[in-house]
Amino acid sequence: MKLCKISALLCLVVSTSGWALSNDTEQPIYINSDSQELDIQKNVVTFTGNVSLRQGSIDIRADKIIVTRQTQNGDQQTIDAYGSPATFYQKMDDGKPINGSAMQMRYETATEFLKMTDKAVLIQEGSEIKGKTISYKIDEQKLVATSGDQQRVTTILQPNQIKQKQ
Repeated sequence: MKLCKISALLCLVVSTSGWALSNDTEQPIYINSDSQELDIQKNVVTFTGNVSLRQGSIDIRADKIIVTRQTQNGDQQTIDAYGSPATFYQKMDDGKPINGSAMQMRYETATEFLKMTDKAVLIQEGSEIKGKTISYKIDEQKLVATSGDQQRVTTILQPNQIKQKQ
């Protein structure tokens, strides 16, 4: 029952008219860092030191990012970001931004899936969701937040968003 209530509130936060930029995941990925280490046999690249990753309007900032390219399909990458915190930004088709932060993030490019773990926060238009873990299916605009030990998921809705949804 709690999950249903949380899901209903999250639907208010993430606007269905605010789809992520539809061509973000079709764009090349650009990564800048202080250093990088490549393991060709394992198809793994580790970027460290003030790392920034951009793909279209998607912008991830972290202390360390590990990119793993799936060997069976070179178009699929898993991007693991670590920071204190690592941050996520994306512009929606309606021009409104969505921001997130967590100590760890995993972005799966093929499925457009972002999982933020440990002190996860997602903010859109002043409303925010905080939890131990936030899973965000970017292309479908579906979000699930869970709490950890001795914690609860916190959602803050701004009054102007609630009025707009009615």
